[in-house]
Amino acid sequence: MELITLTKKKTTSRFIKRSIAMKKISRRCFIQAAALAAATSALTACGASSSSAQAAVSSTSDMPSNKGTGVTLNIYTNSETDGRDAWLIERAAQDGFSVQVVGAGAADTQNRLLAEKSAPIADVVFGLNAIIWESLKAEDILLPYVPEWADEIPAGLNDPDGYYHAIVKQAILLVYDLNQMSPEEAPKDWPDLWTKPEFDQKYEYLTGLGGGTVRNVLAGILVRYADPNGDLGISQEGWDAIAEYYKHGVPNESGVDLYGQIVSDTSTVVCGQMWSSGIETRDEQYGTKTGYAVPDVGVPYAVEGVAIVNGTKNVDEAKRFVNWFGSAQIQGEWAKAFSTLPANTNAVSMANEFNQEISKLPAQQIDWALVAKNIDAWCEKIMLEYMP
Repeated sequence: MELITLTKKKTTSRFIKRSIAMKKISRRCFIQAAALAAATSALTACGASSSSAQAAVSSTSDMPSNKGTGVTLNIYTNSETDGRDAWLIERAAQDGFSVQVVGAGAADTQNRLLAEKSAPIADVVFGLNAIIWESLKAEDILLPYVPEWADEIPAGLNDPDGYYHAIVKQAILLVYDLNQMSPEEAPKDWPDLWTKPEFDQKYEYLTGLGGGTVRNVLAGILVRYADPNGDLGISQEGWDAIAEYYKHGVPNESGVDLYGQIVSDTSTVVCGQMWSSGIETRDEQYGTKTGYAVPDVGVPYAVEGVAIVNGTKNVDEAKRFVNWFGSAQIQGEWAKAFSTLPANTNAVSMANEFNQEISKLPAQQIDWALVAKNIDAWCEKIMLEYMP
């Protein structure tokens, strides 16, 4: 699942036009920087006083920790759609940053970073999810750095070793339509789907296991049965639960949205998986009123983060950018522009009412290192042994 927020085409067009204008501004900034460098060189050559030379040399070190100096940064992300890239280029320039945004899917971004490991092109990467972040950390792709706003993020979302930090949260939910089912009648947790007969053939499962949402759902189920002596780190009880999950559900229909199934008179499906930012648009489109389960163990969160790429030649500017981008001010503006749920607690008040409610949901504690190590093998096993 890519984290997608729908915006009007005219908004995207306006951002794209502005991004073109920002490229012109970036060129002017480069010319100004070149002129400044030349002036500094001339002062030194003419025997300028040591105090003047020192002032010129220390000018960048005295810069605020979250303001740019004009050094161009290459930013990799899977969260550039719907005008996000143009917005970021324009907004960053207002605070002195010159950024180039390279967008691709989460897996493609991961693969590109791995391919460029010996000669990094990217300076900063943001977006992705905890599974990929853990893989990049294990591959020594990331440079540890704790930004100024790190303590404004709820416990359990940042990397404890400081390699990546959360900026956006996406709750992965078991949803249903309140027009068809009351909260009392609805499932309270994922195991209800295969352990209670009233939900037999009433929920949708995905046949493709490459997306982020389905992988978070599977991770949220399997980590409950973590066992170092089990197959791929999972007890037999856990694999039996997976077998029952696929046995009692209904496979998704290609090209048909979950909500299309829920409102269809010919479908038995009444519930299934959904990421939180996809709910409001679907309720508007299908006339549904979404309810969702809140398990005692919490809900999985797909957490978008930000990190510095190991090997960047622009470490200081990258640190300034990370301090700026993850700040409450900028994440609050991002939330307003793209209806996201900020991870920064000081920015949540700037999110819309729906996302503020989502922010109150407890997070399931998941061993993301275990998931990152095994998720591909888990999915392969499921496809070969349990998928009907």
